[in-house]
Amino acid sequence: MKKKAKGKAIAELKINGKQYSVRATAHAMERMEERGVDEYVVAGNVMALGKDRLAELQEEQAEAIVIDDEKNVAVVIGFKGNRIMVVTVIDKAKVFVKKGTVIERL
Repeated sequence: MKKKAKGKAIAELKINGKQYSVRATAHAMERMEERGVDEYVVAGNVMALGKDRLAELQEEQAEAIVIDDEKNVAVVIGFKGNRIMVVTVIDKAKVFVKKGTVIERL
């Protein structure tokens, strides 16, 4: 029986021949709705990091926060294998970065 992946798939991409999915947790989906942030904006912010940077972050299994000054939003992501997990979406003005989190500005 295939194990069900958690989170809603909001995008898929290929990096160096390897398939990845961008998934939003239930918590992230709630925050997106509360803040009126479209899932395409969130997926776009993740993909805007580019394939090389995403591959580096995935290899390190790093948690990162992607700050979009234009949309006034920050997206917290983590990695689980070939899944890029959107942990939460917050207003840029209320960003708190925990120790060890990589900061990426768009």
